[in-house]
Amino acid sequence: MDSIGDFAENLILNQVGNIKEGKELPPSAGSNGLAPAGRDISKVKVPDSFMTELLGEAYHPQETPAVEEIPELVWDQSEEPEAPQALTEETAQQLVPLLEEVKGLLKEMSAAMTSSGNIGVNMAGPQKGSESWEKIEKGYGYISAKPAKTKKEVLKQAIRSKLKKR
Repeated sequence: MDSIGDFAENLILNQVGNIKEGKELPPSAGSNGLAPAGRDISKVKVPDSFMTELLGEAYHPQETPAVEEIPELVWDQSEEPEAPQALTEETAQQLVPLLEEVKGLLKEMSAAMTSSGNIGVNMAGPQKGSESWEKIEKGYGYISAKPAKTKKEVLKQAIRSKLKKR
């Protein structure tokens, strides 16, 4: 025997030889050639005390058996929605401090979010607004945004812009 493959081959050949000689029975067709699985434990009942002992707090016993169907939800149509109640002075006085507290919390949250960068903030500061965008664009050589009405005006604008660049 040189390898495990040779060993397996010898085992199989010995089994086949024993079957041919009658020393061993062939595997039955009913078991599909598989080894017996052992005892059937599918219907064994395990007590809840044993499961609690093994699993501890993670185990929650089910007292009711599993249900085959999901129960239908039925809405009672006889209930009418409650009529809205008028706001009285008492309830308004109770709501005012709550609303002030909510307002304070929202201010704190927005301050915390802007300081941590969660909300976009203009980090560049205020900008000078002295020049108009048209002047800035002209400085970079862009043609004005005023549309020409005829082909002749378009051609004139294009020629003027070319001559200004020289």
